[in-house]
Amino acid sequence: MVKIGVALGGGAARGYAHFGVLFALERSGIPIHCIAGTSIGSAVGALWATYQHIDCYKSLRKIDKAGVRDMLDPELPMITGFLQGRKLYDLLESWFKGYRVEDLTRQFCANAVRLDTGDEVTFYSGRLSDVIRASVSVPVILSPWRIADSTYVDGGVVNPLPVRQCREMGADVVIAVDLLGVVPSVRMHEQGIEGIKKVAHRFHLPEEVVEIVSDIPLIHMLRNPKVPETAFAAVLISQRALVNANLKEWPPDYLIRPDLSQYTGAEFHLVEEISDIGLKSAEEAIPRIIQCLGI
Repeated sequence: MVKIGVALGGGAARGYAHFGVLFALERSGIPIHCIAGTSIGSAVGALWATYQHIDCYKSLRKIDKAGVRDMLDPELPMITGFLQGRKLYDLLESWFKGYRVEDLTRQFCANAVRLDTGDEVTFYSGRLSDVIRASVSVPVILSPWRIADSTYVDGGVVNPLPVRQCREMGADVVIAVDLLGVVPSVRMHEQGIEGIKKVAHRFHLPEEVVEIVSDIPLIHMLRNPKVPETAFAAVLISQRALVNANLKEWPPDYLIRPDLSQYTGAEFHLVEEISDIGLKSAEEAIPRIIQCLGI
C-alpha cells in the first residue's frame, strides 16, 4: 500500500486554508497516513491527528474580531514578543490536554527551532500542547516557549514546509500545502500612507514633512495599531525564500499553493473564507493526484 503524507506549512491565519485542503482530500477518498506540520500547520495537523479538525473548525468559524482580541495578551514591557501566548496555550490545552505525540493513533509530527542553537527540532514525542505552542512561536509576535531545559521558536524560522519530515515518517507520496507561494499585497502599506497624508493635510503640514514621516515605522505604529499585521506580513515574505530553497532539496510529489495574496496572516476572524480558498485549491489538484495514484 502506498503511504501518503501531507506537509502543512506555516503562515499564521493563512493556515486556515489547511482545513479546506484536508476536507477536500478526505471527501475525495485520498487516504492520509501521516501529517507533518510547521507553525499553524502543526496546530491544524494536530487537530487532524486527534480527530478534532471538523469540530474545531466549526467552533473557530464563530470567532469574530472581538473574539480574536480577547485571545490577545500583550507582553508589557515587550521583552520577547508582542504577545505572551498564555491564552493561546490555554486554548491548546482545551484541545489537546492529555494527548502525547507518541501515543496518537494517527501519525503526526511538528517542528520548532531551539533558540540557543538555531537547530531545527522535530517532535515525534512529547506533550502535544507544549509541542504545538513551541511550533507556533512566531519571533517578535509570540514569546518563545520552554520545554524541559530548552526554549523554542516557530519551526518556520528554519523550515516553513516540512516535506522532509513526511519522508522520515515513511511517506511514499507527499502532498505539500505551501501558504507562502504568493506574498501579501502592498495594498495595506498604501492605505497606511494615505492615512498619514490625510492627517498631514488636516494640520497643513508641508509635503516634505509627509514624505519623511511616511518612512518612520514608529509613526505607522502610533497612527494605526496594526503592528501584528505588519509583522505577520514581514514574516511571511522572509519565509517564502526558505520554502523555495527547501523545495529544491526536498520536493513533494504534489504541491498545493492557495492564492492567499489578500491576507497578511493576521486575519484570524476569517476562518471560513480562508478555508474555502484552501478547499478550492485542493479540488483543482485532486483529479491529477487521483489519476496518478490510481485510486
